[in-house]
Amino acid sequence: MKHYLSALLAVTLMAALTACGGGSPAAQVSSRPAATESAMPTPTPTPSHKTRAVPDVTGKQFGEARKLLYDADFFGYPWGKDGKKWAGMAPDDAIVTSTVPAAGTVTDTSDIKINVNTSEAERLAAAKLAKRYEFICGGIWTSSNSDTYHSLKEVWASKSYSNADTCSVKIDGDYVDYSKPTLLPAEQAIVDIVAANGGDVSSVPAKTFDTELRLCAKPAPDFATLIWAKPEWKKAQAKAALALCPEAPHAAMLQEVVNTVKLGDGTHVVGKEMEPGTYRTNPSTKDCYWSRTTGGGNIIANDFVGFAPDGVTVTVYPGEGFESQRCGAWTKIG
Repeated sequence: MKHYLSALLAVTLMAALTACGGGSPAAQVSSRPAATESAMPTPTPTPSHKTRAVPDVTGKQFGEARKLLYDADFFGYPWGKDGKKWAGMAPDDAIVTSTVPAAGTVTDTSDIKINVNTSEAERLAAAKLAKRYEFICGGIWTSSNSDTYHSLKEVWASKSYSNADTCSVKIDGDYVDYSKPTLLPAEQAIVDIVAANGGDVSSVPAKTFDTELRLCAKPAPDFATLIWAKPEWKKAQAKAALALCPEAPHAAMLQEVVNTVKLGDGTHVVGKEMEPGTYRTNPSTKDCYWSRTTGGGNIIANDFVGFAPDGVTVTVYPGEGFESQRCGAWTKIG
């Protein structure tokens, strides 16, 4: 259930992050245009003694439903799914779930309660969330060469995505290093994914979430190939980013990071610091030394490779020690 809730919250947050233009962590995901103020005037209801049937407007958008009711000599007013009447804008793009009186009822009343699938509080929160993030891309050293975007989709569609090395992020108008904002529940859910997968959450939660936002916006050019001292940290970051921005143009790269086991030169205990299996270096490896040892340090096998056009391949087993020098990255292939 915890993973389900985290995923649900992460999907909700994605809506606000990928809003572009008229679309909409931590609140909720929809591709419909943002609600607008109804252009239809709201006439002052007058008593009517003429009986007529209430039109069936269930499933229609509120703006269309209100007009159909108006044409039938009714005045429709929106009520949210929280049971509260809308006090502000008419949610023209909200979907009608029912009316009171119900469709088909013959009545001489003028006012119709139109129940819709969203609430005013929910829409206001989404509107505020849409302005919560700023992505500054392009100008690494000077702000004069940078461009600012307010959603991930804007970043992905921009020249900055293909040209910039990286993007920085502001939350509520400031960098998290200075403001340390309190995270919304859906944002905290992304941080929880990092923690659950063995990632680095030693900093304040807002800093961890900032890292995920930047990874969603524009990963560093060497993110996929760079060997980390703790590979699980990198995997956790990639997995959380996929939950936050599954539609990112670089999602396939993030998934590859999650699925691929890589390690660098150094000493490793098989079964603890590296998984058992077969590993291969990159092609054209030069001057590579590797060795497999017993728990007591005796050499099981070793080799010095001057040049390997296809890369060097080694299979290691639980309990062994493995050491490599000048071999570069090892990728698990089996």
